[in-house]
Amino acid sequence: MNDTKKSAIAKLAKMGLTEEEVLSLFMEHEVEVMGKKYIEEEETIVAEDGESSESKSWQQLVMEEHVGYYNKRYGTSLNFDEYYEGVTTGKIEVHYNWKQMLGLEEQPTIPLSPEVNTEKFKKNGN
Repeated sequence: MNDTKKSAIAKLAKMGLTEEEVLSLFMEHEVEVMGKKYIEEEETIVAEDGESSESKSWQQLVMEEHVGYYNKRYGTSLNFDEYYEGVTTGKIEVHYNWKQMLGLEEQPTIPLSPEVNTEKFKKNGN
């Protein structure tokens, strides 16, 4: 279990949810993108009142926001599925690297600047 899940369990436990209830909010499912299968972990968004909304991955939330911008800019009325299909088939060009966002391509590593004093961070943290 990663640190994010442990933190979520601790925070939601303070709201009165059990560990089992919290873990049920984290779902994994298999998705197929361009003929390859991937395990996608999906996190349910939980409002402050403890009610959960429809379960969506952060990638879908980002793309849903972008389809709204796309529709406004080009005067279209695409739904999410039409937009996703267009982006992944190349019919719609986007300014972001959707393959990296969906985990189909490796994220580039940004080299550390030689001017950075790493000893300061090791000693004092962020």
